[in-house]
Amino acid sequence: MRLAVVSTAIPPASSGQARVLGQVLDGLDALFLSDAAQPGAGTAPLAPARFLLAPRLGSGRVNNLAGLAVTVFARAGEIARRARAHRAEAILGCSGSPFDPPAAWLAAERLRLPFGAWLFDDPVLQWPAADGTPYRVFARFWERLWARRSVPLAPNEVMAADFARRNPRSRPPVLVRNPAANAAFGDPAAPWPRDAAAPLRVLYTGSVYAAQADAVRNLVTALADEPGFALALRTPQGAAELAAQGIAGVAILPPLPHAEALAEQQRADILFLPLAFDAAIPEVIRSSAPAKAAEYLASGRPVLVHAPPGAYVNRLFHGAGLVVDRPEPLLLLAALRRLRDDAALRGGLLAEAALRAPGFRVAASRAAMLAALGGERR
Repeated sequence: MRLAVVSTAIPPASSGQARVLGQVLDGLDALFLSDAAQPGAGTAPLAPARFLLAPRLGSGRVNNLAGLAVTVFARAGEIARRARAHRAEAILGCSGSPFDPPAAWLAAERLRLPFGAWLFDDPVLQWPAADGTPYRVFARFWERLWARRSVPLAPNEVMAADFARRNPRSRPPVLVRNPAANAAFGDPAAPWPRDAAAPLRVLYTGSVYAAQADAVRNLVTALADEPGFALALRTPQGAAELAAQGIAGVAILPPLPHAEALAEQQRADILFLPLAFDAAIPEVIRSSAPAKAAEYLASGRPVLVHAPPGAYVNRLFHGAGLVVDRPEPLLLLAALRRLRDDAALRGGLLAEAALRAPGFRVAASRAAMLAALGGERR
């Protein structure tokens, strides 16, 4: 299938969204359209967004909304031209901006092509209601239009349910899971711990910002006077940036290329998956499906999840990892000690994770996406 894909992040960028797109669409004839794109084979840049129609008039709400609307219609024309030249058979519009999904939908309508709305994050609720911007209102206006004439692709059941509840007259979302690369699948029978003479290595790989910060702080607090565990953060954030978020006294390591990061995850004793308890957009935290979640599930290593009640990651790791859904450092420390001391518990968690992980193979996600779009050819 020849595809035109509109996204704020595209391969080979290191973000989770770009990585998922690269894995699922690998081998397909996909043209990536983005304002982050550099001209080259398989990519095409879009004109910069206009957040204000007339900058000289200031940043008022009407001026902001008008700029966003102009961006939608202008991008729709760009996308249609590029998709036609590519001879696309379907157009995918990815969440991440308030204007890309509606612009991609308008282009698909113009060309009479199937439109897939790929919901990496909630396309409406990812914009905070209290930040003074009109993005949530703008995104919801357009969602009412494109939802009924789209194939929604959701990474998990929580996101799918939220979208269906808000759009009861749209077709049910198709689950296209954020997958784990084949190299992410480790051996649950690998030696544990890796080094019996050293503290147990607890590892987190990825960015640390508002969506994780308070959960990471809780673990740092839990381990402050516990010499049996050593926390390492493999993150693009440096010490100063982490200190500004209240995170200090922990090993900070630079990010690795993806393949090397997967290998390091499989060398850890415990993997840590945090999501914030005190976030400006708790709805997005609840439905979040971090790309690393499937990697952790497949790693063959014990996983400690620290996320608010109702979060999708808690459901994913229930019975396949230890979940602490209260922001209490002492509970985190108790969970780590259980993982350390109870071999039967570890074995049971790893066995259940090994049963679930194949559902997150790249091939399964690709097949689900292609089946959904193939069934909508006009």
